[in-house]
Formats: sequence, C-alpha cells, structure tokens
Amino acid sequence: MPSKPKILCCGISTLDTIATLDEFPSPDAKVRSKTLHNYGGGNAANTAVAISRLGRMKVDLLTAVGNDANGDTIIKELAEENVGVENVQRYNGDSPYSYIMVAKDTRTIIHQPASSELSVSYVEDTVDLSEYSAVHFDVRHPEAAVYLSKKCRDMGIPYSVDVERPREGLIELLQGATVVICNSDYCSLALGLPKDSGDEIEMVSRFQKVLKEQAPNAKIGVMTMGSSGSFLIQNKVEYGNNNEVAISKSTRDGSPQVLEKCSSLWCDIFSNCEVVDTTGAGDSFQGGFLSAFWTSRHYHTCTPEDPYDRLFLAHALRIGTAVAAMKVQKTGARAGLPNAEDQFLNDEFECMGLHM
Repeated sequence: MPSKPKILCCGISTLDTIATLDEFPSPDAKVRSKTLHNYGGGNAANTAVAISRLGRMKVDLLTAVGNDANGDTIIKELAEENVGVENVQRYNGDSPYSYIMVAKDTRTIIHQPASSELSVSYVEDTVDLSEYSAVHFDVRHPEAAVYLSKKCRDMGIPYSVDVERPREGLIELLQGATVVICNSDYCSLALGLPKDSGDEIEMVSRFQKVLKEQAPNAKIGVMTMGSSGSFLIQNKVEYGNNNEVAISKSTRDGSPQVLEKCSSLWCDIFSNCEVVDTTGAGDSFQGGFLSAFWTSRHYHTCTPEDPYDRLFLAHALRIGTAVAAMKVQKTGARAGLPNAEDQFLNDEFECMGLHM
C-alpha cells in the first residue's frame, strides 16, 4: 500500500480530571470519589488519538494551549500517542480544563475555557494544507476554523465537521463540509422543534432537512444516538425501507448489525458492552468512522455519479461503533481506545481493502 494519508484535526485539546462517584452530590454535600485521575481530553484531540491508534492514517492536531504545566502535559500525552503537535499554538495563559464527575450512568462536566483562541495569523504562518488528505473540525476556535475551512475549499481538500450544538462559526463551516457528524439533539435545536419522538422516519427527515439547509455540499451525514446506535444518510442515494440487512453480526459476540431502512443505514451498538464512562464516546466513534472513511477515500475516488458503496459505509459505521464501545468500558476519553492490533477492527478494515 502507498504511504499513509494524513489528516489534520482542528479544535480543542484539554486536560480532564475525572472523579468517579457512587452518586451525584447534592448541594453543600461532601462526598468521596472512588477514583480520581487526570486524562487528556477535548473533542478534536480525542478524535486525533483514536485515529492515530488505529494506524491507518497519520494525524496532526491544530489547537491552542497555554504555556502552563497543563499545556505541557497536554502536548506530552499527544506526542506519546504519535499525534503531530508541531501545529499547536502556545499562548500566555491557562490551558482549557475540565472537571468531570461520573456517577453510575451519568456524567457532569465543569469546563474552564482556554484563556486565548487559536489565531488566524498563527494558522496562516504555520499550517501547510498541502500535506493533508482531509481535515476534521470540532467547531472550536471558530475564527481560525472558518478561515481554514475556506482554504480547504479553495484547495479542494475535503473536510468533516463534528456538530454538538449551534456554535459561532458552525454554519460557515458546514457550507463546504463533505461529512457531517452530529448528535441526536442537534436537528431539533437547529430547526427550532421539540425533541424528536424517536420515530425513525421523523429523525431521518429532520436530518435531511438540516443538511439541505446548512450543509448543501455534504456527501455523508451521520447521526450518533448514544445507546441507540447511529444512522447514516448519503446525498442523492436512497437505501431500502424494509429492514434489509447490509451487514449482519459477525466476528465478535455482540457486534452490531447494519440495516437499510428509512432511506438510510442504521447501525446497532455492541450488545455485550459494559459501560463505565461515556466521556469522549462520540469523539471515539468519529475517530473510528473517519479513519475508515478518509483512508478509503484517499485510495478510491468517489463522485456524485459514483457514490460510496453501502457495504463500505456499513463497515465504517461498525468500525466507529466498535471504537466507541471499547472506549466506554474504561474511565476517561482515551484509556479504552483500541490499537491497530484489534482483530475485529482489522477484519473490518480488511473487508474495505484497507490492509496495514
């Protein structure tokens, strides 16, 4: 196989302190944590680490952290994960930091934002986009992200966007996105509608409407739904509506089945997964899915007249789901992330023709 493709992840990188508790504390309570650990975190950084561990792509991170001790720790951990940190801007001030309380099946995050944003001038002077096959944005550092997305469009470099909720710069980023990955709340927020009822047809319809209005150039839209799995829609392609099996469970007990229904592809979760901590689960899914998607796109050109094969996309969904399932079985955003030696993931990549 030729040299590995390279992706740039642009967004936030933090240091997380995660406390596991028997139950969430009431006001004025004094409780003991069962465990207390410091971990690297942040959407774009977590996705970058997930991609790096899978070994199919090279990955750099574009972010900004302070010149404090936390910033040193953030960069050291990323470098140890083989994430390129040459594009990390250091500023005078505090690095972004999160304190996370995990109690049973819930988590509460208290976030202290960065004291400075990634600057457009730094991106102009530092980033050579010609090195990259794709870029991924988490919608943080909006001014720099929007600037970089326009450069991507000018240079014909495709990019993906992680969508959690309406943010500054999001609409501008979505305009040129090839891949949009959002959570189950975003469409209701974007359309000003009540939270969806769980009806699958309604969910697909809302997502299609949002993509048409906000991301008209997107080829792929993926919605993650936590314990309910995920689904994917492809521009100008309608899948079956009668629960037709795209990929059945195989290789590992509890592995997800992918179905064609409601003009989209629906992927289960791993049924035998013991959830310990969901911190970073969405970032992990994106790392797995994008590793498969962008690597395959690097070697196989697809056009609107030659859309992405349903089996290719189904395997990419299973890879993302597997990475997230392994992550949630350990505390922190990265401790449970699998590496390139995982047999299930290797089998899935092999089915896509993506050998190590």
